Amino acid sequence: MKKLLSFLMFAAMLATLASCGKSEPRSVAEKAIKCVIAEDYRGYFDCVYFPADKQEQKEAFVSMVEEKVKKAKEKGEKNDKQPVSYEFVSEQVNDEAGTATEVFNLKYASGKTEQTQVDLKKEEDGHWYLVNNK
Repeated sequence: MKKLLSFLMFAAMLATLASCGKSEPRSVAEKAIKCVIAEDYRGYFDCVYFPADKQEQKEAFVSMVEEKVKKAKEKGEKNDKQPVSYEFVSEQVNDEAGTATEVFNLKYASGKTEQTQVDLKKEEDGHWYLVNNK
């Protein structure tokens, strides 16, 4: 039992250290896609840049999406737009402009594959975020 507890503490510490690492556009885009696959919408919106004065708007987006998903599940509706896996295709980074475009193939439970483009911007804090087009 002590070994298991020690291992879990070690794994948690490694995860914490890894999350504090340097922000790279591909890792941010992959995190966002993994959050969508896992239906972790709060995690997804953490990858989107919201200025400090727009945090209430961010929380409203998270609540709205979580509520819609919850209602759809209660009704027994299937979500055909929910990817189940992804594959990296390409990356284009413009360090001078602080922009990046990541391209992925998303695979759905139906077997359908769709290519998607994730646009990112490097903000003043030095971290990469998904572009908030709203």
